[in-house]
Amino acid sequence: MMNKIGLIIKREYGTRVKKRSFIIMTLLGPLLIVGFLSLAIYISTQQEKKYEVLVLDESGDVFMNSIIDNNRKYNDKYNLTFTSSDENYQNLVYEDVQEEFKNDDNYNLLLYIPKNILRSNISKCLYKEVPSLKAQKHLTSIINKTIELEKLKVEGWDIEKYESIKTSINLDVIDIEHLENQNIQKRAAVGYIFAIIVYMFILLFGVQVMRGVIEEKTNRVIEVIVSSVKPFQLMMGKIIGIALVGLTQFGVWVILSILLMFTVFTFYFPNQYDAANQAKNIPNQVQVAENIQLEEQNNDTIEFSEVSDFIINEINWPLMLGLFVFYFLGGYLLYGSLMAAIGSAVDSESDTQQFMIPITIPLIFAIILAQNVITNPAGSASFWLSEIPFTSPIIMLVRVAMGVGEGGIPVWEVLLSMGLLIITFIGTTWLAGKIYRTGILMYGKKASYRELIKWIRHKD
Repeated sequence: MMNKIGLIIKREYGTRVKKRSFIIMTLLGPLLIVGFLSLAIYISTQQEKKYEVLVLDESGDVFMNSIIDNNRKYNDKYNLTFTSSDENYQNLVYEDVQEEFKNDDNYNLLLYIPKNILRSNISKCLYKEVPSLKAQKHLTSIINKTIELEKLKVEGWDIEKYESIKTSINLDVIDIEHLENQNIQKRAAVGYIFAIIVYMFILLFGVQVMRGVIEEKTNRVIEVIVSSVKPFQLMMGKIIGIALVGLTQFGVWVILSILLMFTVFTFYFPNQYDAANQAKNIPNQVQVAENIQLEEQNNDTIEFSEVSDFIINEINWPLMLGLFVFYFLGGYLLYGSLMAAIGSAVDSESDTQQFMIPITIPLIFAIILAQNVITNPAGSASFWLSEIPFTSPIIMLVRVAMGVGEGGIPVWEVLLSMGLLIITFIGTTWLAGKIYRTGILMYGKKASYRELIKWIRHKD
């Protein structure tokens, strides 16, 4: 039996990895991934559009100077230039200023500060082109800061003393039993990326199994094949063979992506790979952490350094990669066997929709709720979704990224999840084999759920 399954695996693997489409996508995939990543980095490093802001201050420029002062330390980053209303706008009410602003090419934004702003806390920004979200947030923070300082003056408070005691705290959330265990949500985000990869590969290669079965069935090739092997052996060989194709492609993608991303990061962040610069950056980073203004101007290099250190030092890569392979194979074998059964029960791909929707709903459900697991990792939903075999290949990868064992999820939960996935795979494979054995040789009749149940109940 094993020899026949091995021959089928060899056939499936050999014919697919030699296809031109496989070779092209294996080489093109990393290029597309790194290409989009490079484009995202390039766009994020481009300078923001310059905004010329016309300020209409009904209080008589009481807030104008404060706005300019508060903006000056960020001006290079956000490109906001504030100008008080000039002679063209003198003695004009708000409605008239709007009309003049429409035809004035010197300004992009009109900032309106009413007389009662200290009571109403309402200001307006009119635009000709929608400003970026960063510019909007920055503009809001400048106005808030200006109003806050003006209210302090009105109340007669010492502004310098207030500034000296005003504090912005960075809250570290740490496990009391294991003080080194922190950044749980950040780790979970890494697991979410792995979960998305598993989700994509399960669907991609599961559908390939289904299409392969339909193609062999419609071409009547299956009648020749089943004369020498049992349908169940054929199904298992096909599923495992395509799984090995998926792992091969993923392995090549990982190696090529790492090499290409290293090249991209070297280009965008050359200082990070300059040995002479590394020692200089250490005191500078401490100074930046203490100086908010300098941090705003130089955070690109610092953020990259923090991200790279986090990825390298705080993720248990052997555990993550090992469990990724297990849950990819377990999830794929579970769903692949069901998709193989669907392929054997229909005559064309158009007939698969009624069966595919119930199968894919748990996967879609899991990828959506994975975000809830990140925000609430200690919730009961996180536990149950990571144990239920139809959702565990997605959810458990998110949870194990937070840590396993001391300070993380208990080891028994991971082992239980793995055991349930194996048992369920064996069960679904048995059910799929019953459907496959009967459906693979049936033509011209559309299968229904009632028919599938009959095939499952049919005794050998």
